[in-house]
Amino acid sequence: MSRLIVATAEYSMFPSEQNAVLDRPLPAARLKIKTAMTAQKPNKHEQKTRETRELLLQAAMKIFVRDGYEGAELGEIAALAGRTKGAIYAQFKSKEEVFLALWEQHVLDYRAQMEAALATSSSEEQSLAALRKFYLQMLGHDDWNLLMLEFKLFTMRHPDARQRLHEFYERMIPTQSQEQRLAAILGPAAKGKNAIGRWVAVRTMQPFIGALIIESHFDPELFDEKTLRKIVESLFDTLL
Repeated sequence: MSRLIVATAEYSMFPSEQNAVLDRPLPAARLKIKTAMTAQKPNKHEQKTRETRELLLQAAMKIFVRDGYEGAELGEIAALAGRTKGAIYAQFKSKEEVFLALWEQHVLDYRAQMEAALATSSSEEQSLAALRKFYLQMLGHDDWNLLMLEFKLFTMRHPDARQRLHEFYERMIPTQSQEQRLAAILGPAAKGKNAIGRWVAVRTMQPFIGALIIESHFDPELFDEKTLRKIVESLFDTLL
């Protein structure tokens, strides 16, 4: 059994209690009992509420990407979702709450996708290859990368929201305290005063990719798809 397989039984890529992919699995009998006790089918009202929330967030993403936070209007979000403005206020207190909920959903999705990319790896080399593929796929997420810029501009202007998002982000994405976990999965970072820790490298890739996506909208001839892939691969090799 490889060192990585042993390590991933004890260490997960992510710090919170919600780890699923890399945590030690429950025995089948216990899993069935746990599932039976916790998995309850939502009633019609709960199901409708969830569907409405999902539709509103999908519509909100499109409107925020198109108009930015300041220009977005709740009425347009509701109309695009096929709901009334009252449906928004039934789930969210304000436009800011819709915006923050969208951020939190994105971070959870980002984390789940990264864990899924590493789920079948059984060596450090395979984990690095899976992570490389994951970051390259992010080049196709134009809307999310544009929205991430909007989120960051928003938090610069709203300190209270910045603190809330920062705390949530810290729970979901690797921090310095997870360096040992990441080293168990990806291999230890290089040594020396100029070495970059694994946790820094992992958290740096997304901002780099987001910035490249923004630049590609300004200068699509320079930053075409082939060039973007080369840059991201070079960044990955340098950082990881």
